[in-house]
Amino acid sequence: MRTEAGVAPEEVRSADMTGDAVVGVPRLHVAPGEVPERLLEAPGTFAAADRADSRRDSARRRLLAGADVLGLLLAYLATWVLAPPPGTLAARAPLATALLGWVVVNKLLGLYDRDDKVIHRSTLDELPKLLHSITLGTLIVYLVAPLLGVEVHREQTILFLAFACLTVPGARTLARATVRRAFAPERCVILGSGEVARVIARKLHSHPEYGVELVGYVDDPRAENAVAAPSAPWLGAIPQLDAICREHEIDRVIVSFSGLSNDRMLDIVRTAKRAQLKITIVPRLHEAIGHSVEVDEVEGMTVLSLRGLSRSRSSLAIKRALDVAGAALGLIVLSPLLAAIALVVRLDSRGPVLYRQRRMGRDDSFQMLKFRSMVDGADDLKASLRHLNEADGVMFKIARDPRITRAGRFLRRTSLDELPQLWNVLRGEMSLVGPRPLVPDEDDQVMGWHRARLELTPGLTGPWQVAGRNRVPFGEMVKMDYLYVAEWSLWNDVRLLLRTLPVVLLGRGH
Repeated sequence: MRTEAGVAPEEVRSADMTGDAVVGVPRLHVAPGEVPERLLEAPGTFAAADRADSRRDSARRRLLAGADVLGLLLAYLATWVLAPPPGTLAARAPLATALLGWVVVNKLLGLYDRDDKVIHRSTLDELPKLLHSITLGTLIVYLVAPLLGVEVHREQTILFLAFACLTVPGARTLARATVRRAFAPERCVILGSGEVARVIARKLHSHPEYGVELVGYVDDPRAENAVAAPSAPWLGAIPQLDAICREHEIDRVIVSFSGLSNDRMLDIVRTAKRAQLKITIVPRLHEAIGHSVEVDEVEGMTVLSLRGLSRSRSSLAIKRALDVAGAALGLIVLSPLLAAIALVVRLDSRGPVLYRQRRMGRDDSFQMLKFRSMVDGADDLKASLRHLNEADGVMFKIARDPRITRAGRFLRRTSLDELPQLWNVLRGEMSLVGPRPLVPDEDDQVMGWHRARLELTPGLTGPWQVAGRNRVPFGEMVKMDYLYVAEWSLWNDVRLLLRTLPVVLLGRGH
């Protein structure tokens, strides 16, 4: 059976990057790194997206819509319990039914279709748009309800708004978790090779919460930058992409840097879109592009707009006020826990309760505080253990460091050893959120434009801590810190604080 382009599937599968044929199968002449024109022009060449992927996306959309309804109804019932309005619940059922109109609003806001396109499906990332929907809907109900003969009091409106801001995001998080458990992971390949492909492979492998299974990568094996990515074998040359997608039931193609010309790459992307494959593109200059990028248009041409490093004094003043309030509140509320940890550290091993280490701050160095998690004098033993270093040569990390005490192992896993840094935050030496404070030896390795990471005060938590700490190499950590500083916003700080909570609660701190 032949395709519309007149190329038999077995012919495509049998052709390698040199065009050599398998015995008994016609030869398909392909120049290295090229894709046949007749292959690219065929609208049905690439395998259509697997129906399991479509079922997964449909189920996710339905569950998200159901989660919105459930969250709103839970907020409505909670408001009824705490501030019961006059009349019976049955009499107010039409108002509860009107809440279903929120599903239409959320659909128009793209809150159900975004997950089909992206890899990182996070309720936290959509929270601003979700809170906007909840606030707008609550205001409409408050204004329209009297016209329907239903009395709505101010305190009921405020309670409903507060409950909905908790129940709706919680229900959507549960819906996404249900989809990850009920369906097989999304299968993807990386189109391209080299360092960028290796980084993407490592990120996908270390974050199973994405629900993505990296099958492998596709590129010219003779390319100068070809690098075997961890847990992602080379599946074949680019001319074999069609057969590879069919054989491995691929759902998504991640377009990384490749030796193909722009025209060839565009042809592949267009054909993959016609075949209903999901496409993720790593942009050029990705090292300088962060979350705050704006998609713009100039006479039909899509462009990406980035802002400069300017930050208003009012925004920085608010950041500092939040630091002081958060650190002071944390020290007061957690004081019993801090005292208990201090006692455990004292009883577990000899030495001081607190460990002081010189770190580089925004303007000068400072003494960063931590609960001591190693034996007293651990720094003196570092040289004798350097041969066990598992980091990339700049940082010093040993998974089973013999210097760590029994209590220290628990403190590190739960990140409780970091709590004394709230005092550094209160003193202005650190911030609740910011780039990682480096020791002098590490700071000396940061060169050039990466030094801009110090334009903000180092933080108790930040992008490096949230991303997985020891799983992130030093060079990539520095780039993450730079992007954090370059695109800083108050909302980004709030988002990182919220993302820190599950890291601490699930013990993924080290």
